[in-house]
Amino acid sequence: MRAIVLLAQSAQLDQAGTIHALGLGWTTSPTPVPQHALVIFVEVEWSELGKTFPIRAELVDSDGVRVASTEDGVIKAKHKPVHPKGTPVTIPFTATVPSLKLKAGERYQWRVSINDEMHEDWLASFTVTED
Repeated sequence: MRAIVLLAQSAQLDQAGTIHALGLGWTTSPTPVPQHALVIFVEVEWSELGKTFPIRAELVDSDGVRVASTEDGVIKAKHKPVHPKGTPVTIPFTATVPSLKLKAGERYQWRVSINDEMHEDWLASFTVTED
């Protein structure tokens, strides 16, 4: 399993499984950090199709202390006829995060865990700046 995590000013997942995002890829924000979205693309192996996986994200400061988290979510790996047998399938997921009052001059990371598993590259980082 692999995951790509991006920050966006806003994002929405439609019925077709397409994510529509605005302000994708930001890395700095004034405080308070405005409402924003996590955009996550999870690639699962063919053998994992039909299974469900819990997903969540935690925001940690530069010392690794948790300062916020998303609500728990669930992703399900579904097969569609367009996927050739044996190929990995990408599952899109979004989470909206409310405004956060964070310390200026600090670096923060959203760390994603899927099925209670976390990898060092399943993250999105940003720096909080003065207003």
